[in-house]
Amino acid sequence: MGGFVGPITPCAKGAICHSLDEVSKGRGAGPRVRKLRDAIAAAGPSHEAIADVFDQHLLSHVMSDDDRQRAIDHLKKFWLDPKSQTPFFPSVPVARLLAEGVQKALDLSLAGKGGAVPINAWWVPDSPEFKVLTLADVKDGVTVSGHVTLLVMTPRPAVRGRAVGAIMGDVAEAHVTHRKGRAVTTQRVRDL
Repeated sequence: MGGFVGPITPCAKGAICHSLDEVSKGRGAGPRVRKLRDAIAAAGPSHEAIADVFDQHLLSHVMSDDDRQRAIDHLKKFWLDPKSQTPFFPSVPVARLLAEGVQKALDLSLAGKGGAVPINAWWVPDSPEFKVLTLADVKDGVTVSGHVTLLVMTPRPAVRGRAVGAIMGDVAEAHVTHRKGRAVTTQRVRDL
């Protein structure tokens, strides 16, 4: 979830997904994930202040001040502020859905045996409805997979600005295999 992606972009990272990836890995990941998880829980049940929680406990650890401010302004204007005059999905409780979905991913991350399990988060536009999927391998209450996958699935928002790069960061990689005319082709999402 982030800026305006092009009309054929099948997935993106955006500020929240990219920041979740980064915050959940490396030295100090466990305490960072725990603080974010606890702040999200404290913001419930409506999660009206979730943008501020994401800003303080997520984006601030990954983004420069200027980029972070642009990202949080965008998130409030189009995604997370229930009082916004320009939301992408005015009848959908986006803040609550996103907060509860992210909290579930954080819970599964924290259930790893050796500390926080890294999160691999993606935004997938073109879903018929707004939903958040969290996927992991769990055995006896312990997350045993190498990562927790978080998919923020939304209808494609109407373009309200210049399309931006779909994937943030240097290591995230995505490919889409689809029909193009009569052929089947695989394309790198960064090249679309």
